[in-house]
Amino acid sequence: MIAKKVFDKCLDKGLTIAFAESMTGGNLSFQMIQNQGSSKVLLGSIIAYHKDLKRALLSVDQKDIDEYSVVSQRVADQMALGIHNHTKADLCVSITGNAGPTLDINTEKKETFIAILFQEKIHQYHLDLDANDRMKNIEDATKFVYQKIEELL
Repeated sequence: MIAKKVFDKCLDKGLTIAFAESMTGGNLSFQMIQNQGSSKVLLGSIIAYHKDLKRALLSVDQKDIDEYSVVSQRVADQMALGIHNHTKADLCVSITGNAGPTLDINTEKKETFIAILFQEKIHQYHLDLDANDRMKNIEDATKFVYQKIEELL
């Protein structure tokens, strides 16, 4: 899987990674820890599914949650900065979104927002999710995130 490619590139370059996950519920981290020697690359992960944890653990601003919703690029950016504050990892990756099949309040579609803090720049990504199958959407989002990380490396 593509997570193995990302792991190998990070290992070769001496880079560390940390995740702030919401809609993937730890799947990004799970894909990484399947690699032998993952502790040399993965510093940690925070699964902040509820907005209160996004605020408390990742310093997401309540005003932005109210104005943009938790499913927004603004919140993804703050989550990436929040995990960086905790870990100082070289790559700080966040994801927030709606995997469906039902929609949350203040969201109009199944979608995800991703932020990758790398080399002092936040790289922003958006993915519309098509499936009515929640697990397929989580898998699609996970693959998309790893593709974007690989492109940056």
